[in-house]
Amino acid sequence: MSFEAWNITRFMFVTGKRREIAGASELITYLDRVWVRAALEELCGGFVEEWRIEDRPVELLSAGAGAVRVLVREGELARRLVTAVTLSALRQAPGLDVYGVVGEAFDWDADGALHEACVRGGAELGRARMERPSVDARFLRLPVVDECASTGLPAQALVEQPGGGERGFEPRSAESRAKWLAYGRTGEGEGLNRLASLAGTTPARLGGVVERLSERAEWVGVVYVDGNGLGRVFQDFAACLPGPGNRLYADALRAFQVGLQACAQEAFAQAVGEVTALGASRSGGRGRAGGAGKGEREAAPVLPLILGGDDVIAVCEGAWALPFARAYLAAYERLTGACEAVTGALGNRGGAGWVAASAGVVIVKAHFPFAAAGGLAYGLLREAKQVKREVPGIPCSGLAFHVLYDSSGADLGRIRAGTQTGGPDGEEGGWAALVAQPYVVSDEVPDDNGWVRGRRWTDLLARVEALRAQGEDGERRLPMSQLHDLREGLFAGPGVADARLANLLPRFGERGLGELTGEGCSLFWAEPSGRRVTGLLDAMAAEPFLPSGGGR
Repeated sequence: MSFEAWNITRFMFVTGKRREIAGASELITYLDRVWVRAALEELCGGFVEEWRIEDRPVELLSAGAGAVRVLVREGELARRLVTAVTLSALRQAPGLDVYGVVGEAFDWDADGALHEACVRGGAELGRARMERPSVDARFLRLPVVDECASTGLPAQALVEQPGGGERGFEPRSAESRAKWLAYGRTGEGEGLNRLASLAGTTPARLGGVVERLSERAEWVGVVYVDGNGLGRVFQDFAACLPGPGNRLYADALRAFQVGLQACAQEAFAQAVGEVTALGASRSGGRGRAGGAGKGEREAAPVLPLILGGDDVIAVCEGAWALPFARAYLAAYERLTGACEAVTGALGNRGGAGWVAASAGVVIVKAHFPFAAAGGLAYGLLREAKQVKREVPGIPCSGLAFHVLYDSSGADLGRIRAGTQTGGPDGEEGGWAALVAQPYVVSDEVPDDNGWVRGRRWTDLLARVEALRAQGEDGERRLPMSQLHDLREGLFAGPGVADARLANLLPRFGERGLGELTGEGCSLFWAEPSGRRVTGLLDAMAAEPFLPSGGGR
């Protein structure tokens, strides 16, 4: 049988309040940390994770990232488990969709039967989602009720706000109140403790980060990360085994998922440590924020929301979003390559010995709606997956990003359409792309891959450093007025942009402008497909959000 939490993005980002978002993150983990385990203990007295289905009524096969699989001997017990878990979700996390399905019985002694049951379980969860009404149908507007000040859902009660003052009491929905309870009205809830342990800091200091993101940050980054190719691995996990047998399959699958989970948590901790050290170096180690005492290193403004298996969703201050995402991708590759449970399974399948991932990063103003920001970050994540297709044969991590200045255009398709110029009958007979994304973060990429040219993360950093380079007088070597003139020329077509570049090269070529060229005296270079690409626009967008000398 299988359980899955759905509509996770909507559940977290229906509000822009960071404390409620953190509380929603905690409630999502209740599926694999609390509800299933509590139901197993209630219905199967004395349950422990070491139980195995050969001599026990149930076995916990896998749990994490909002999904759980359980082996159950009796169909009636399985149905009672579904009832208990989904009722717990309905009562404790209104607004979160949790599905449970009971699969067909299978012969434990038949080789391959468990794998087939797992595949069928995934398909049955998909059908269950299609057949059930949307979660919004739970919150009807009749009779007429007041509106929640946070989510816009029907209010359940008037709730006193922290600090009192002018805000006093506000109408809040059942969903909003549940998130507040999980986070803790003043930061004392279990949710903040768990998130602090993931971030490698204390609850008090992470509470300061939440306050900083809520009250003082000008720009906020939303980071989505997803592993590359793992869906195909799980669909064909039987090929990851050294031999036949359902017991071997169950143990290997559990070890593989536990290994991925451990790698994700350690990669997150290492990435936070890297950007924390980077922040300390920028401030001379003197900066303190939210909960950091005198002499303590300032906590990196990164808030983990989802961290399970190969999935990560995090919110952070805008200046740290890109360095954090790059550091996480690099650490995840390195750690999965050193995890025996992961490398062993992938090696049996004939694949490379590590797992790559893709990241989508959107940087928005602090009060931009988080639901829209999350959707844009997810779209950028899908764009970053292009690296998997363009660099075949080797796991390769990619990163795509966007800095949103125009809040009326938060649609990735529309944004990217605006960065295409030319056409089949246009200038020089083809399209030109004004962004070079996604960028390749991995080091293990063949040099003979033409698509990667100009798209390595180090290429972007070199352009950014050229943009911000200063002379002895402290002034920029490349004046911003000239750079913005080049930027405007890009949208008029490669010919116009390169003509402006030619006028500037005699004066600024030795001052860093040459670092921005592609081929010859052009801002563009040609892909293997013939399309022309430039990285200037990406560098100008990223420059305010990349610390000098960091994020390599």
